[in-house]
Amino acid sequence: MNNYPPNPNYDEQRPPRKRRLGLRRLFRGLFLLIVCFAIAFVAVRFGPSLYRRFFGNGNTTWISQRFGEELKEKNELVVLETTITGEETAQQNAWLIGTVQEVSMPYVFSMSFVVDLSLADVSVNEAGDTIIVRLPSPVARYPKLTVDESKMKKSDLLYPLTPERYAEIKNEIEQRLTEESATKQENLDAAWKTAVRNMENLFKTIAERSEQGVTCDIQVIRDDRLANPTHAPAEETTQVEAADAA
Repeated sequence: MNNYPPNPNYDEQRPPRKRRLGLRRLFRGLFLLIVCFAIAFVAVRFGPSLYRRFFGNGNTTWISQRFGEELKEKNELVVLETTITGEETAQQNAWLIGTVQEVSMPYVFSMSFVVDLSLADVSVNEAGDTIIVRLPSPVARYPKLTVDESKMKKSDLLYPLTPERYAEIKNEIEQRLTEESATKQENLDAAWKTAVRNMENLFKTIAERSEQGVTCDIQVIRDDRLANPTHAPAEETTQVEAADAA
């Protein structure tokens, strides 16, 4: 047994150590409580939508039905309008005399590309997480040729321009421009891209009406068999992924 006198500071140092341990436990408990509240909030706020997205079909069926109804109401969708300005010169020649009639016609030609939405097919994939929209290709419609008659020039002293000949020239110009514009790949590509973008925007608009928000994707497929069932061309698919709005 040692005879050293007791340390007078020994008993005074213990209470602060206990207080520090108590504060650590208190802060640890508060931190765990905050974490539990955060997990509970996330589970309540995002849990149902995440579960529907990854384990269920969410509101895919509801959106699909509303989507089909919207397409039927629109019936025909104009996806592209083209305008061409130019000047056409038509001549009428006679044997031995040469040109007996020459007409210069400044014009403005316009035409629309439309998608027949009455032929659209809307369905849901087997997994229940994607709306599949099949559309026919855009087609050219409503050609219109407007001639600026105030700037039209003609030389027809020997062979006067008749109303019948004038209508024939206009018809020839309109037919040529219609064929060129309707088969121009640039116009066809732009029309299809616009059709897909319209479907994407319509999809998002409908999804926002639902309390569940966007819980699925949309897949737009170009399928010309809808317009002509006797032919089966290759399908062109465009995938538009929509993020969960929750």
